[in-house]
Amino acid sequence: MYYKSCQWVNRGIEFRTDSLRLCCYGYLQGRETEYQTTIKENYHGELLDWNEIFKIKEEMKAMHKQGKYLEACKDCIYLCEKDWDEENYINHFTLNHWTKCNCNCIYCYTKDDKKAFNAYKEYPIYPIMKDMFKKGIIKKTEESCIIFGGGEPTILKDFDKLIDLFLKHGCKNIRINSSGIKYSKSIERGLKQGAISLVISTDAGCKETYEKIKMVKTYKKVWENIRKYAKAQSDNNLKVKFILYPGVNDTYEEINKWFDEVLKNKVTAVSLSVEQDWYNTHQPEFTPDIYEKIAYMEKCSKELNLDLEIYCEALAVLREHKSA
Repeated sequence: MYYKSCQWVNRGIEFRTDSLRLCCYGYLQGRETEYQTTIKENYHGELLDWNEIFKIKEEMKAMHKQGKYLEACKDCIYLCEKDWDEENYINHFTLNHWTKCNCNCIYCYTKDDKKAFNAYKEYPIYPIMKDMFKKGIIKKTEESCIIFGGGEPTILKDFDKLIDLFLKHGCKNIRINSSGIKYSKSIERGLKQGAISLVISTDAGCKETYEKIKMVKTYKKVWENIRKYAKAQSDNNLKVKFILYPGVNDTYEEINKWFDEVLKNKVTAVSLSVEQDWYNTHQPEFTPDIYEKIAYMEKCSKELNLDLEIYCEALAVLREHKSA
């Protein structure tokens, strides 16, 4: 049936530390609405009743068919009109079920109480994924994606087993967001096979700014690991990310130094975003300066023949500027 909806409402699920959600993008419309995407509270890794999950999704899809949307969904950039099939399956999921990390970014959502967040225990996700494959809940399509968010994926207890499981089932578009501090042979293997897309946020072009943002002294090590991953990749499936943080790293000098590091370490693709708290407190009216920096990084990427991915926050800034 042809109607306006999104892959996450129709086909997605997000595993959080204590709940299940449709997606992790509800905050784009404001923090007060993001909880509308919750589909199961007090969840801690139990095997799921998929009839119950799909019933909730059917209710959401019925709303969308009528042109009705939650506040968290109304202006989402992921909404699109298309002919959606009626089959129930999952082809989009985000793993955000842990928060422990090996760096301490000043913009991280855990920054207000890092000790408490690092104390959260990850629940075992491997049995859940194995059960989903066994029951045929996961369907591989051209649009499928598996996203590792949360804390640092490479320090997850079952990380290697999960990657082995996904590769065994022929999964593609496995997106891993990593600090790059711990080198992973599993990631290297997935990069070689073209199944993994790795994103490493460095956010800086020099050691001083990196340490100010990341709060760890691993600048040289991370770029060394990036260079090794770049050598292993099969098709621009490593991206180095720059999160623009006004007042911290948003100078042309820092941006240019970052592009120098990108080229020096044989990186062929980059990502661009805007720091979330700054985004949330300034939307929908963004300063011209941040738009100019985004436009500059777009221009540089094109001139340097780098593939560029622009994240939803930066896209929203561009959209607001163009509509102003």
